[in-house]
Formats: sequence, C-alpha cells, structure tokens
Amino acid sequence: MGRRRVVLKLGSRLLTGGAKRLDPERLASVARAIAAAPGQEAVIVSSGAVAAGFDALGLDAPPTRIEERQAAAAVGQGRLMKMWADAFQEVDRTVAQVLLTNDCLTDRKRYNAARGAMRALLRAGIVPIVNENDTVSVEEIVVGDNDNLAAMTAALVDADLLALLTDVPGVLTADPEQDPTAQLVERAGSAEELRSLCFAKKAIESTGGMVTKLEAAERAGRFGIPTVIADGTDASALAAVVSGRAAGTFIEADDEPLPARRHWMAVQKGLSGYLVVDDGAVRAIRGRASLLPSGIVGVGGRFRRGDLVSVVDGAGTEHARGIVRFDDREVDRIRGLHTAAVRATLGVEHGHVVMRPDRMVLSREGASK
Repeated sequence: MGRRRVVLKLGSRLLTGGAKRLDPERLASVARAIAAAPGQEAVIVSSGAVAAGFDALGLDAPPTRIEERQAAAAVGQGRLMKMWADAFQEVDRTVAQVLLTNDCLTDRKRYNAARGAMRALLRAGIVPIVNENDTVSVEEIVVGDNDNLAAMTAALVDADLLALLTDVPGVLTADPEQDPTAQLVERAGSAEELRSLCFAKKAIESTGGMVTKLEAAERAGRFGIPTVIADGTDASALAAVVSGRAAGTFIEADDEPLPARRHWMAVQKGLSGYLVVDDGAVRAIRGRASLLPSGIVGVGGRFRRGDLVSVVDGAGTEHARGIVRFDDREVDRIRGLHTAAVRATLGVEHGHVVMRPDRMVLSREGASK
C-alpha cells in the first residue's frame, strides 16, 4: 500500500555522483519522480550546500575546517536552492527553502511553528527543501547528520515513510568490495536487527554511511514511521519510494510508537539538567511508575519546574526523560527522602512525585547523557 507523505533524504555523495560538485541531473531526476506521483506529498532533506559553495572560497575541493565549511555553506545554500528551483520548474512545481537549527526542534514554540509552516506548504502543493542551517551549526556539520535531521523532519510533518536515499542498493550483509556474496537485506523488523545482520560496524560504515542511517531509522521507528534505505540513482527504486512503496531495504516501525505529544520530548538535545537514580528507580520508571525522590541519588545542571530533564543511572546511561515537577535546588533538598520527609521539607502543597509517567518518555537502552 502506498504512503501519501514521504520525506526523502539525499546526501552529498548521491547529489554529486561521487564528484566534487553537484550534478543537476541528479536533482532533476528527483523532481521528475515526484511530479510523476500525483497525490503524493514530498519533503526533501537535502545535503549539498558545502559542495555548491566551496569554489567561491577559491578552493579546489570541499574543505574540512569548520569555519571554511560554514563559509562554503553560506554561499552554497542559495546556489543549492536555485538548482532545486530550476529542477522543479521543469515539472511545474514550486519549492520552498526550510533551514532548521537544533533550536527549532528543541524549543517547543519553535517546533510547533515549524510544524505549522511545513503543513501549510504541503497543503499548497509546495515541496519543502529542508537542510540544517550549516552556517550557524557546528556539531551537525562535523558529523554530517542529515539522516537524523530527516528522521526528526519526518516526525515533524507526520510522514508516512522516511526514505534515506544513497548510492548503494540498501543495507547489505557485508561490504561487497570485500565479500562478493554480500546480499541485500530487503526487509527488517528493526534497525537493531540490521546491525546484527551486518555483523561488524566496519562493514556498516563502508556501505553508504549506514551507521547514521540505522540511527535515523530507529528514531523514525519510535514515531511509528517506517524507513526505506534505497539507491537514489536507480530510477525504478526512486520512483517506488517517492510513491511510498518499498524498495531497497524496508525497516518496519515500532509496534507501539510514541504518542504524538511525546515526539517533542524524544528528539530533544542539550537538556537543561539530569537526575541520577538508583537501580530501584530505573526498574520503577521502566515499569511505567512515577519517579519519586527516594530513588534519586544525584542532580546535575540547572532547571526549573516544568523543564525537560534526563533520568540517568550511575553509569550515565539515560533511561528516560520527562517534565520535572521541582527545580534543581528543590530536588537536591529532597533526593533520597521518602514521602513524609519530602512533605516535611517542602510542604504538603508541593506533592512528592518528581516526574509522572504520563509526562515521561522512555529512552533506548545504552543512550548516554
């Protein structure tokens, strides 16, 4: 069954064809595929700003220094959008530039504003072209994490499918350059399943940057959005994913996805603070119970009532994040105390629950604060 709203992520390697500069025909092929799928809504998460702008700095190749990459992106953003606009003009479609920063996805008001703007564009039949604002971003420009940006964009617009397009057929069981018997994995129940099928991290990294793609697929799956990893240079595969059909490697969404109201909590970075809890508290919150002061052994950062904070164990592994009902100084005063002692310390009106399960989202095992 086709999926009506698709987020397509295209990396620089795909858009350049392995060369130094963007290939206009690669962009045109995507525009033609979208135009040939009436009734579909498409959002494009596009890399390529650095590749489009580095020559203006007098460089012969894309730079590696952060400040030069940011400068190249500043020049290249306009050029990249001009190339996308030209490609879609040929098929009588309009595009819109959407530059996101981490603040857009971590600040609740900005998140809702971006969500509303994207929905308005899609209703009007306009194709949003999304990119990280590389000129003011540091971390993302280093790790090239547009895969995870695409997953967060898919959640932002309530997409039916996330398509991570690369220049390989999908997830393979091994590096084909090292193992000629490597096979395409056509379907998987989860990204974790694919990590084990690929056997080694080295094999995953050598096959089209699959590490971040699997991270993105895992994140999208938590939102109830399946992921396709496919070859964007293959016309039939491109046509399939644009139409919302499976191609390459299809990764199923979680059976119990996060409710929409918890999407925002799950995608946040750079939280204000964290609570360190004991093993009993870890078991309680993973059993969907409230977090009580008696299970808290430490407090980090500065936060106020109503802020989103992380809940970690003694080793720094995050187990949950949620809206805290006390500020950092109050939690520090009542940590380790039982209910009666909490009320005696802060007063009855404050209550004794630090974080309720209905305002909490569980984290994947192994995440670090």
